[in-house]
Amino acid sequence: MFGNSNSKRISRSFSPIYLAIFSGIILIILIINGLLEINRTQKGFYLLFEREAIVLIQHFEKNIQEDLTSLQSSQHFLGLEESIAEYLLEVLHRVDQMDGEKPLTPSNLSSLIDQYSIASIELYDSNGNLLRASQTPSSPASSSIKKSALLRGIVEKKRSVVIDLFGRPLTEGDLFTIAIERKIAQGIIALQLSGEQMKQILRQFAIQRAISDLALREGILFVSVQDANLLILAHTDTSLIGKRDEDPFLKSGVQSNKLFSRLYKPAKGEEVFEVVKPFSVKEQPAGLIRIGYSSGEIRPLLRQIKKSVALSVFFFLVLGVSATTLIWLNQNRHLRKIKEMEDRIQLAERLSSLGHLAAGVAHEIRNPLNAMGMGLQRLRREFLPHEGSKREEYLSFTDIILKEVRRVNEIIEQFLTLSRPFDLRLRDGSLAELLKNLVALFQEEANSQGITLRLKVGPSIPSITMDDEKLTQAFINIMKNGMQAMENGGTLSIEAHSYKDRVEAAFSDSGSGIPADRMEKIFNYYYTTKEKGVGLGLPIAHRIIEAHAGELKVESKAGVGTKVTVLLPVRFKVRSH
Repeated sequence: MFGNSNSKRISRSFSPIYLAIFSGIILIILIINGLLEINRTQKGFYLLFEREAIVLIQHFEKNIQEDLTSLQSSQHFLGLEESIAEYLLEVLHRVDQMDGEKPLTPSNLSSLIDQYSIASIELYDSNGNLLRASQTPSSPASSSIKKSALLRGIVEKKRSVVIDLFGRPLTEGDLFTIAIERKIAQGIIALQLSGEQMKQILRQFAIQRAISDLALREGILFVSVQDANLLILAHTDTSLIGKRDEDPFLKSGVQSNKLFSRLYKPAKGEEVFEVVKPFSVKEQPAGLIRIGYSSGEIRPLLRQIKKSVALSVFFFLVLGVSATTLIWLNQNRHLRKIKEMEDRIQLAERLSSLGHLAAGVAHEIRNPLNAMGMGLQRLRREFLPHEGSKREEYLSFTDIILKEVRRVNEIIEQFLTLSRPFDLRLRDGSLAELLKNLVALFQEEANSQGITLRLKVGPSIPSITMDDEKLTQAFINIMKNGMQAMENGGTLSIEAHSYKDRVEAAFSDSGSGIPADRMEKIFNYYYTTKEKGVGLGLPIAHRIIEAHAGELKVESKAGVGTKVTVLLPVRFKVRSH
């Protein structure tokens, strides 16, 4: 009552609500500051991206203007002949593959010439006869004759590729031809370009070279150049060249002359921070240069900052809770200590009283018990009735009385053991021999109860330092508990193994088991689930094992059985108290 009333009084006098409010305010400040720090860091990184993009865009813009100016002032291919030829050959092979999968109609071919910005696509048989074309040939007779002469080399199997693209001025009326021998089917595929179309392809490759001559660092997703109509002229992903972008954000920036940026997430892929700058040629708006950065580059740092904020909040919460708890604990610590001291004193008094009672009464009880035992044995021998029915009843009653006399004697012995301090008499002994002796000791009793004893001793179990009498007493208590749990018979298995500097003895029964809600109480003094038990067997065993610097573990499942495991060190010294 004393402890409870004090606890209630203290809880009423101290309320942590004010500390909780203060902690909440500081917590909100920390969270806001953390979010602001994350935002500042993110903006700082994007500013660095913009500064880097400005330098790169200036470089690209200079190269683009130089190449486009060179193209306008001369008819040279600027060393791009090989790249242009490879591109057109790739177009021819792609058409060959598409026609092999499904024959292309003139309408399909017309769509392809619009896609690749060329004049015509023509398919011939192996003899050079026209099969299909994107449109009816309308070129001059001289061009047709020239084209036939070019195709003759493929028809006669002298070559597999004919290129008539370079080495002459890029005039509007002239046509430029490239043809290949088909691989998917028999025949020839040729395509033609006008001078203006050749200039457009040349301009695209010049711009592509302008953005490709600089090795981009990791973290830059793309560089793109688009004309005033948002047609992609060059891109680090060449598959996008020739496609038109319909992004309203980019359309609004074509007429601007200022650098602008945005953060967006495309339909596929990661979030992108994009820097865009319009560029001009001869003071005329020519299009946009775009550089896209991966936002994943700053993600690790942002994660680290978020983690720091979270840790700060967490530690502050821990600090606040700890402070509140410490204040409360500080006011209740003395009461708990007093309560613990009272519990220890009460337990010591109970054990002392029990010891004194057991020691004072043991002598007085044992003599009458011995006399009763001897008297009963004499009655069984000398006063046995001759009638069969009375004889059995007489023997049954005397057996019950003898058992109860023995049980009273065992209870007195347990009381005496519990009240005495342990004075271990240590010596080296064999755990295997001790277990074998125990099995022999309990064998007759086990047989009478329908219990099978099984002993399995592992190889090379070392001798251990032990008090064999005390250890025997502990194991007897454990075995008795196991046998008493098997009222209808069963199996008690005893196994012994060695592990480095420890040995293990495990006692497993097939009894009723211990419910989970009772497992915490099994080592309490006087706690028992048996009608005639006193609740001292397992606590005494536990105390003996701990005195040997060992460990006792109990595993049980209701309806399955119980396993008691004893771990003992091979060598140990008794601690001085």
